[in-house]
Amino acid sequence: MAKKVPITIDPARIDKNPNNPRRYFNDEKLDQLRTSLQETGVLVPLIVYESPETPGRYILMDGERRWRSALDLGFKELPISVTPPPSKLDNLLRMFNIHSVREEWSLVAVALALRDVIKVSGEDREGRLAEMTGLTRSTVRRARRLLSLPTEELELIQDEAHLDRTEQIHREDLYLEIEAAESVLRRQLPEVAEQYDRPKIIRQFARKREKQKLVNVTDFRYVAKLVKAADSDLVERQKVIDAADELIRDVNATPEDVYERVAAVAVGQQDVARRAELLSVALDAMPRNGRLSVRLKKRLEELRAEIDQLLG
Repeated sequence: MAKKVPITIDPARIDKNPNNPRRYFNDEKLDQLRTSLQETGVLVPLIVYESPETPGRYILMDGERRWRSALDLGFKELPISVTPPPSKLDNLLRMFNIHSVREEWSLVAVALALRDVIKVSGEDREGRLAEMTGLTRSTVRRARRLLSLPTEELELIQDEAHLDRTEQIHREDLYLEIEAAESVLRRQLPEVAEQYDRPKIIRQFARKREKQKLVNVTDFRYVAKLVKAADSDLVERQKVIDAADELIRDVNATPEDVYERVAAVAVGQQDVARRAELLSVALDAMPRNGRLSVRLKKRLEELRAEIDQLLG
């Protein structure tokens, strides 16, 4: 437990915690904090522990933004509360638990810290990792999907993590959408998987964002719809494979455009067929000698006319 009475030391004697999951700090918000500290100073003590390797130095447990800002402003004293040195795993988990009640940190920072937890603890079960870190299972799952990305792509995300979301090109949500689209392609169209490996597909899809060919990152959801058309009798499977090849090969080809051109009609009819099956089940369950409401009778008559017209 931290000491109740804080002491003050030179911030230059403090080192950042390498296991802090908040590895990236927004530049604009740091500017705002520096302005505040210039007016009020640091009122809340930083939580630190003594460095096991270097006597007289301390490692941060909580307060990195205040510490960074104090260094930038040239402060010579900071209030600290000293806590006993933790084990490596305890350090990782305490950093998660300290920061889980604060402003949400970037997913890539969570992913990198979670990777350390898995390595140190040997635990890789989703539910147990959520319990240990205080993260939701959904966050653990999304973080692990980021960790499955090629190293080069993960580094692109890290390079921009300190920027506002509006300024980021390689955002976490972009890569989560790309990862999902790539997974569908390789699972449902093995012919595509034989031609392009996973890193290649991910890189080509990321280039569409880099070249400003995407309206929204969620446009990659059209890939799953495109693949769905391979099960239709209206579109030849080879045509879907060729469309997927175009989508990977041509950076200018957008998921929405390729889907609309190749698969939209077929997928639309698949959806209607599914709804017709549900309607058929509902109609079968209705008593044959019961009265129909005026509204239902009218709608069924209109539907019958529309069906007759479609069937010619």
